[in-house]
Amino acid sequence: MKRSYISPEFKYTPVFGTFNMEEESSYFGSKMLEIEDSLTVGDESIIYYQNEKNEQLDLEKEYDFTPLFYNTVSDKRTNHTILLDEFQTQIEKNNYAKWIMNINIRTILRNYLFAILKRSRTFEGVSNDMTTNQNVDFAIKEYIERNVINRYTFSGIDLYIVPVDLLTIGSLKYQNIWDETIVNDQYKFTKFSTVTDFRFEDIQVFFSQNFSASQYAFRYYFNLKFTKL
Repeated sequence: MKRSYISPEFKYTPVFGTFNMEEESSYFGSKMLEIEDSLTVGDESIIYYQNEKNEQLDLEKEYDFTPLFYNTVSDKRTNHTILLDEFQTQIEKNNYAKWIMNINIRTILRNYLFAILKRSRTFEGVSNDMTTNQNVDFAIKEYIERNVINRYTFSGIDLYIVPVDLLTIGSLKYQNIWDETIVNDQYKFTKFSTVTDFRFEDIQVFFSQNFSASQYAFRYYFNLKFTKL
């Protein structure tokens, strides 16, 4: 066979489709993860199994490893702050004190979606070497960020508040307690307003306690709601 001695300009090397975690539409249609129409991040604990490399390849074998837990209560507690509004008078502070709660909704939603995908074993069969960064967990989080999280919008918060008498042992003024056990319609607090960050990173919740801050602290908790666009 006669050689042309012309070097090819390109070299074609087959790669795994999981190297690109962004879904791209085409004329003939494309695959897309089916998601729920609405989500509520409440007090759920999500359990999933994987091997020592964070891969999900064989469920029967993965039962031998310690299961992984994602707890929504702990995640919400970690990703929010509650502070006294600094723009209030001392009289307001001693009576119906104003509070500002800042919640990192994007981080909470991302973590929740990650746990759901792990529990559902959506990426079962994908090993670390089939991803760009040699890390399947990183690839799943990238997939969520590129394809899923922007398909949801924040739709509401259920806020629960229970007053705590400062005469109760252990109670301190302005020291409020995160408590997931108070989820009950009788404790639902509705007199608040919210502002959502335009980047869909955080929300701020503004409210005034409806009992004297000089006599009561409070226990509080919240659930987050998201709706598919």
